[in-house]
Amino acid sequence: MYGIIDIGSNTIRLMLYNITGGTIQPMLNKKFTAGLAGYVKKGRMTDKGIGKTVEVLDEFRRILEYVQVKELFCIATASLRNIDNAEEVCAAVKDRCGFDIHILSGEEEAVYDYYGAMQSVDEPGGLVIDIGGGSTEFVFYEEMRITASSSIPLGSLTAYSSFVKNILPTEKEEKAITAAVLSALEAVPGVGTPAVICGVGGSIRAAVKVYQELFGETLPKKRIPIEKLLLIRTVKHDLLAKAVLKAAPERIHTFIPGLLILSTIAEKWNIAEITVSTSGVKEGYLQARLQERGVL
Repeated sequence: MYGIIDIGSNTIRLMLYNITGGTIQPMLNKKFTAGLAGYVKKGRMTDKGIGKTVEVLDEFRRILEYVQVKELFCIATASLRNIDNAEEVCAAVKDRCGFDIHILSGEEEAVYDYYGAMQSVDEPGGLVIDIGGGSTEFVFYEEMRITASSSIPLGSLTAYSSFVKNILPTEKEEKAITAAVLSALEAVPGVGTPAVICGVGGSIRAAVKVYQELFGETLPKKRIPIEKLLLIRTVKHDLLAKAVLKAAPERIHTFIPGLLILSTIAEKWNIAEITVSTSGVKEGYLQARLQERGVL
């Protein structure tokens, strides 16, 4: 069994996997909604944020004392790469929990997203996107080959923290988020005309769950018309809030910002369909490490 800890801007997750028949099989999924992006002040994670990180990882350390794991990997994405005191955070984690953290660059995260998504998505070409808490990653690919990859430092949680005053955004705040996404997308080097989005990450999976909760319709496991998911935006906020609290309560504040990021991306590249991946950066990173070791 192998383990991986993913320190994200919104959640910190421990996953355990078995390798069966040359494939990576998830066995345990333990998640804490830590909201680390909310502990960043003037480009630095506060002492309280560092304490929160250490607290969660120490809980994972105690869990791992009772599980036989051949190797554990610990990665961080925008949660640490976008702050000035990442070395301080890594040192605190190493001292208290014994974990060495590998901070992924935006480019690395995008590539691992692609290899992770390809483990559960059967699309020979398209645009892989991962809407995380602190960043969004993009991989354009054709005939199972990456043609371009990129990352922007804007995700569902940073969009919420930057533009929303209360729990749900006002119409004016929604317009501000959309404008910020459009501005950030100017730096993304798009290649070709992707026919489909391969969606990675909790924001996109939550959109499917909330749609099903609102409209009582089970969406297909493969391509979903994006216009269906965007129907969520036509629902009154009080009804939407109730649906989010049932389907993805930890995302009550980041749900609409994440949906706005998705809709803006789809509109920019005129993409009408999305396939939702059940795997992503963690599985892609683990695949790469196990291939290096000759396990896969």
